[in-house]
Amino acid sequence: MKLKIFLACLFALAFAAGIWNDAPKKHLAKLVNISASSTVFPGEKANAISYVPITDDEYTSIRSASGADSLFIYKFQTDDENIARIDCWMEHYVNGSYKETLASMGTSMRSKRENKLYWSLTSVNDKEQMWIVSVRDGGSFSSSKGSIAKEAFSSSTWGSMIGSQKIVPEEPITLSAIVRKKELGSMTFKPDPDELIKSYDEVYLLKCRFKS
Repeated sequence: MKLKIFLACLFALAFAAGIWNDAPKKHLAKLVNISASSTVFPGEKANAISYVPITDDEYTSIRSASGADSLFIYKFQTDDENIARIDCWMEHYVNGSYKETLASMGTSMRSKRENKLYWSLTSVNDKEQMWIVSVRDGGSFSSSKGSIAKEAFSSSTWGSMIGSQKIVPEEPITLSAIVRKKELGSMTFKPDPDELIKSYDEVYLLKCRFKS
């Protein structure tokens, strides 16, 4: 038990230490990458946020050692001088209704280079999971973390809600989702927040908004 908590804490420190460097990766089967209708065409690099498939052995090793149940990475870049901040939050829905916002953080963006956003959920014990939301702005990190109860859910799945999407200032973007149900059985992930909220017992949505 203590080892599990220790590894989970190491995972949190990995963000702040800058372990998560860019590299070509090998795709993990459990993560679903689904492009949204608002896509970024080839050559459009700035003012966009994109899902990064987790495929490198280093990522796989850290994910395994920390016991991360799910991990999402997004890269983003803006050349709009009016965009100076990113806000992130995690919404929790139970039985089709909004329950609470578990993570809410914001950070200014000093760098116009490519930055990263991370979301992980790690098992601490059989009753508790630790979540971490972190934004890397150049060499700086801003993070928010906490814990949630596992409850009596028998099945779960997760996936990215976007592939690559344009950034529109002040408009929220739903990045990814984790969904659970009490009964055992197969689950279908759809990149539609409303459909997921209606279909499953528990839903977590990671959202962000770029602001001036």
